[in-house]
Amino acid sequence: MPHARERSTLLRWFLLTGPARTSEFLGEQFLSRLGTIISILAMLWATVRLAIRPACWTQPVRSVFARQLLFSGVDGVIVALRFGAAVGVLIIVQAALWVDALGVTTDVIAPILWRAIVRELAPLLACLVVIGRSGIAISTELATMLVNHEVEVLDAQGIDPMTALVMPRVLSMVISIFCLAIITATSMIVTGYVIGWSVGAIHVPWTTFLNGILREFNSLDLLFFVSKTSIAGAFAGAICCIDGLSVGSSVTDVPRVSSRSGIRALTAVFVVSAVLSVLIYGRLLVFKIL
Repeated sequence: MPHARERSTLLRWFLLTGPARTSEFLGEQFLSRLGTIISILAMLWATVRLAIRPACWTQPVRSVFARQLLFSGVDGVIVALRFGAAVGVLIIVQAALWVDALGVTTDVIAPILWRAIVRELAPLLACLVVIGRSGIAISTELATMLVNHEVEVLDAQGIDPMTALVMPRVLSMVISIFCLAIITATSMIVTGYVIGWSVGAIHVPWTTFLNGILREFNSLDLLFFVSKTSIAGAFAGAICCIDGLSVGSSVTDVPRVSSRSGIRALTAVFVVSAVLSVLIYGRLLVFKIL
């Protein structure tokens, strides 16, 4: 009997407090995510306002921007070419399987592949390259500067950390992702055609293949490509900077913040892609949004 009474008491306590605690947890998570989004948007707004002011582009800021653009964009070209070539081969292999299985021609498969490259694969691969190479490095660098009190030194000297540290890094990530996405898409198309022509999956000349692809390119694809690479790059850069500048006073917090910033930046890329797909095409993946 005592055990049955204890179980009844515990069950009554859970029924009374369980829903309340669940609601409290969900509310805390919602407010936390909302605060994060507001912080990202505030940083992006400040970045745009600073970027359009010529007085902010002093020699040190231009130097930081140039170095970051070199590291994020120029040094990532080879990686983007390799990624594009590898994925281009995989796409042609899958296209050849579709041609054999469905009994269709490459004229039917090429538009589908082109849309997949422009709308999803090229921007996503570019984001992976920049976040993996530069985003995590940015958060690590800023976190180390904060732990070593270098940010405080800049502030004491009258130098705005937002102008000197954050703005050039966010802009460099946006430009790098946009340019690397173009390079990746080109690499995928060229490599895919060469391999497909070599194995007999593609039988049309290069000019015919290229003209068929370009005919499928419309204004919505251009709008999606530009907006996805720009907005995703801006969110990824802002997240990496926010995480880097939110580290604690201990050096041991730097690796944890760096790894977290990479995951959060990649998550933002997928969320931005889903939102833009709904807004521009009215679709989420293959589902029509009413």
